[in-house]
Amino acid sequence: MLLKELREKVIEIALKAQKERLIPLTMGNFSARDRRTGYICITPSGMEYDKLTAEDIVILDIEGNILDGERKPSIEQPLHCAVYRRRKDVFGISHTHSVFATAWAACNESIPVVVAELAALIGGPVECAIYKPMGSLELAETAAIRLRDRHAILLANHGVLAVGHDIDSAFANSVVVEEGAKIAFYARQIGVMRLIPEEECRSLRKISLEKYGQKNDIL
Repeated sequence: MLLKELREKVIEIALKAQKERLIPLTMGNFSARDRRTGYICITPSGMEYDKLTAEDIVILDIEGNILDGERKPSIEQPLHCAVYRRRKDVFGISHTHSVFATAWAACNESIPVVVAELAALIGGPVECAIYKPMGSLELAETAAIRLRDRHAILLANHGVLAVGHDIDSAFANSVVVEEGAKIAFYARQIGVMRLIPEEECRSLRKISLEKYGQKNDIL
């Protein structure tokens, strides 16, 4: 089977996201790009994650053409492909609908940096891309452009897009965004939030890239 291990990895991450309550039901979508071929393994549309097998994961090329698999790919495959085309450093994407982060997206408001982990892993505030219909080419291009060199953005009235140098780091960034969104929400209820300055965000990001982990394994 073509890219069997990577297909299985995509299912593993989808199940982890469900366990962490980052997605309800079959919502959200996940993909990984193979470093050798450049092919993209993506979750199918509307299927229950706990029933997926490797055969259900669809393989695409960078333009979104189906290369292998009998299922219909996620409706957001244009979004995944657009990000991969723009970001040569990205090899994993996690699109989730976690509650607190999506609440910020519903207000079309960026998540402010009030915790060091958000600065270190994402690189600064989690900005919000303007609303475009889900699954559309407009959403794909708007989000890919707004992402720039960051590792997560909000999609207005929709959810979260997180990326990484592999699908594990993309998932980790999804978790960090949700935690940052939750803490920022509660901090706002308590009082005036004290934001981490932009210069300090850059410093924390640099430390994360150069010193954190065993093999610089988190983006």
